Amino acid sequence: MTGLLKYYDHSYQRHQPLKYQHGDEKAHSKVIYSSVVALDDDSRRLVARGEVLCEITSGSGSGKYGPYSKTATDGRQTLARNYAVVATKGVDVTLGDRPVGGWFADCVFDMSEMTFNGISTHGTSLTSLRTAFPQCIFDD
Repeated sequence: MTGLLKYYDHSYQRHQPLKYQHGDEKAHSKVIYSSVVALDDDSRRLVARGEVLCEITSGSGSGKYGPYSKTATDGRQTLARNYAVVATKGVDVTLGDRPVGGWFADCVFDMSEMTFNGISTHGTSLTSLRTAFPQCIFDD
């Protein structure tokens, strides 16, 4: 056999963003706009379980969701109630837009397992998360 066989570890699917489950967690199905998901080193577009997703409010992906980015200008830079969810599972959107469940209420999140694409777990960003998810608890 020639060449290298690439091994994918699927770690984007293994995050455990919920500290524990009590059965009252609420989720909505949201469509991820694949064009706003950055390519990884293998030219794949992966959204990790636990990724904070925000609604795109302007441009061609309007009404769909993408990873929070503090430098975005399409709505994904705003953490706001009813415009943000946390992905319930990891999903590969390399081949196009795909739906994913998104937790939004009655959750206890494990901050160490959440993916924020640039958000610090301290200071004003944590305040923004608490504002966006007022019925959730964020625990270290």
